[in-house]
Amino acid sequence: MKRWTWVAIIALLWSAFLFGAGWITRSYVAAVTAPEPAPAAAADTNTIPLLDEVWAHVRAGFVGEVPSDTVRNYGAIRGALATLNDRWTVFVEPQPRSMERDHLRGEFGGIGVDIALNEEGKIVLTPNPDSPAEQAGVRAGDILVAIDGVTLPDKPDFAEIAPRVRGTAGTIVHLSVLRNGQVLDFTVIRTTIQIPSVEWRILTDTQHASAVGYIAIHQFTERTGDEVRQAIEELRQDGSQAYLIDLRDNGGGVLSAAVDVASHFLDGGVVLIERKRNQPDITFPVTTDGSTRAIDEPLAVLINSNTASASEIVAGAIQDRQRGKLIGDKSFGKGSVQSIYDLSDGSSAHITSAQWLTPNKRAIDGVGLTPDIEVTRAADEAGQGKDSQLDRALAELRNEARN
Repeated sequence: MKRWTWVAIIALLWSAFLFGAGWITRSYVAAVTAPEPAPAAAADTNTIPLLDEVWAHVRAGFVGEVPSDTVRNYGAIRGALATLNDRWTVFVEPQPRSMERDHLRGEFGGIGVDIALNEEGKIVLTPNPDSPAEQAGVRAGDILVAIDGVTLPDKPDFAEIAPRVRGTAGTIVHLSVLRNGQVLDFTVIRTTIQIPSVEWRILTDTQHASAVGYIAIHQFTERTGDEVRQAIEELRQDGSQAYLIDLRDNGGGVLSAAVDVASHFLDGGVVLIERKRNQPDITFPVTTDGSTRAIDEPLAVLINSNTASASEIVAGAIQDRQRGKLIGDKSFGKGSVQSIYDLSDGSSAHITSAQWLTPNKRAIDGVGLTPDIEVTRAADEAGQGKDSQLDRALAELRNEARN
């Protein structure tokens, strides 16, 4: 089994996994008199006698369709993990695990097309500019009707489409689409599609003659550290006098990426401390010592209630090391590390294996980070093109730059 250590992606992503796995549900039970158990099927490879005994009763008397051994084994795994009473220890089936792995890598094999459901439940395609899909002839608004010759049902399962379109770069996928009442067939060669996790730009203010390098990190993938390095290089060339890191609504990602990102803004020292059961604490030091570090310019970090996990590692290190101020709302409070064990069938077990602490040994799990300057963004600000948290951060940075 391959073992990777990371900080779990949380909030909507994990909620979707848990809901899809049947963890969020309501049940109705009634007492019954069970018949004599039927012999276990010869193909049954389960080695838990009591579970086999129960399943024999199911096969003998259940009124509905009996699921496959794979489905019930997945259910048994979920149930066993649930006894740990840890919301972050979960079982992920092969399909979502494959997509999760792609997102954590920051790239995947695909054709560069967005998919959406229209009001009729049909799959609508929108190719990205210069993507393999667009080059092959797919156009925005095309309705997907078949993949590799297999016709989609009238109301296809949205979650199953992306994995069927994705695949190893260099391989071929055949798409049939409906356009203006006519079915058209396209052969598309998959390529490597990169998933940017960082965006950056210069924020200028002619009144104060200052330039702030704005770096928004949306998630932490294996490519995020390099993207932040590129951002610093370009922003510095554009005259940045200070930096603003936006970690709002960033639910986390890869632990090593968080260490790399924090290292770009810290002058040596500790980024975080990892604490395991009955083991000495492990210290994660700054990993970057090159010219791309931004360790002298004024720095601020935007956080909110959805800033979690790997994002809190970065924000906590910057706050503890007094490198910059945290501005916004109190963060989520996700301070545990999950080890991902990839299993033989492509599924995975995500098991909480450690707690992480800030450099000053502050625990974040269930507590969160309190901003140095608390500013709450009103719900209607986005629609009005306003951002009071960003405005306050810029004011702080420009004031510091003048001093």
